[in-house]
Amino acid sequence: MEEMEAKAQGRRRFLGGLAGSVGLAGVPGLAAAASEPVIRKPGRDAYDVIVIGAGFAGLAASRDLAKSGLSLLLLEARNRIGGRTFTSAYQGKKIELGGTWIHWSQPYVWNEITRYGLGIEESPGAAAETVSWISGGKLHNGKAGPVWEKIAKAMERFCNVDGQGGREVLPLAHDPLFRKEALARWDALSLQDRLDALHLNRETRDLLSPQLSINCHNELAQAGFADMLRWWSLGDFDMNRMFDKLGRYKIREGMGELAARMLADCGCDVALSEPVAAVTRHEDGSVVTTAKGATYRARAVVMAVPLNVLKNIRMTPEPSAGKQKMAADGHTGRGTKCYIHIKQKVGNWMGMAPHPSPITLTWTEQQRDDGTLLVCFGPPGLLDITDEEAVQTALRTLLPKAEVLGVTGYQWDVDPYSRGTWCWYRPGQLTGGLQELRRAEQGVFMAGSDQAEGWRGFVDGALESGITAARDVRAYLKGRA
Repeated sequence: MEEMEAKAQGRRRFLGGLAGSVGLAGVPGLAAAASEPVIRKPGRDAYDVIVIGAGFAGLAASRDLAKSGLSLLLLEARNRIGGRTFTSAYQGKKIELGGTWIHWSQPYVWNEITRYGLGIEESPGAAAETVSWISGGKLHNGKAGPVWEKIAKAMERFCNVDGQGGREVLPLAHDPLFRKEALARWDALSLQDRLDALHLNRETRDLLSPQLSINCHNELAQAGFADMLRWWSLGDFDMNRMFDKLGRYKIREGMGELAARMLADCGCDVALSEPVAAVTRHEDGSVVTTAKGATYRARAVVMAVPLNVLKNIRMTPEPSAGKQKMAADGHTGRGTKCYIHIKQKVGNWMGMAPHPSPITLTWTEQQRDDGTLLVCFGPPGLLDITDEEAVQTALRTLLPKAEVLGVTGYQWDVDPYSRGTWCWYRPGQLTGGLQELRRAEQGVFMAGSDQAEGWRGFVDGALESGITAARDVRAYLKGRA
């Protein structure tokens, strides 16, 4: 009976991690945010610009365009802002259910941190002291240093396609198509293709595989190898540097606080819980129709929605064939992320397992008085993060004595306004689809983390894309004045 009640409490904690983060501070969904920007509802039916999507790309575009003196409406399908970031709390401590980590070498997000006076803090498990890993079907435990050296050497070999560590093929991290023809050869391969071609020994393969699986958040056969070369270039062609940029530092006040401060800076009209159904382009502008039947006119439109849901907005006339293909295929990021509260104190620990393990990577996110809070990632379809018993069973493959006290998370793959997590392209999409996806068509401009040139899939990429879209919209409207 006590065991059944403990499981029920765990379920309630999971659900509370979602419902409890709605409306905790002024703006719905901005848990732990101190700023409370005023939501100014639409007061007209025509604007200079309509921005669709209030993730960081939409927020950046809205702020920059509104500060240019243009009338602007920001439409968001959810009842909160922030897109695929979602600051919440677990038992009184802040957690990030979506996008989390940043770095000072990510220029756009660091500029925003400086602009709004925010700080950073570290995820302790990202600098793990001990590790557990599965290789050859067996569990191994050891010091992190020697294991990480093996992973670093394997990643160097994995990305060394040109005898120069990848520097010849992808020399400019923020211009991935600078040597498009040279990159196209490698863009035809999946991560699985590249891994198979190297004929690594079992231990090395089993250590490298989890790093690749968490990057693409899916099966390796679905994911393009060229995107790994892009991350490698962004990470300065060094495994330790790359990992520091991917998963070590986060905003102390939370992603929700950055979103709140950006929205407060916009001064534009905002409509939450207003999903867009259609955009119809005309010679003199566009008409945006919401799912509730409201219509708004604008001289220009910024589409700042995730790639995996782009096809759900009807465009008239239809967008280019290239955009339609990218939208139809989508990106691979559709795995799981959750936080697992365990009774044991494991210190700064990391666990890893190769596909098809339900947990790919997990590490210490908070050392607590009542145990440890782990952050956990896995590929799609292998772990029900709402089932505490299933989570404990999966975790015990890496921590055999783990006692799970609670689980919380967010199911991004079933959210109709994201249909996935961070963006990782499929084979051929980087060289064959990125340019067309980014191209504006008749006053409709594309924005979003999923089409950034630099840190695509990150908040930094979303900001880059939104700022770029705002610049292009201003030029377009000036030319039509």
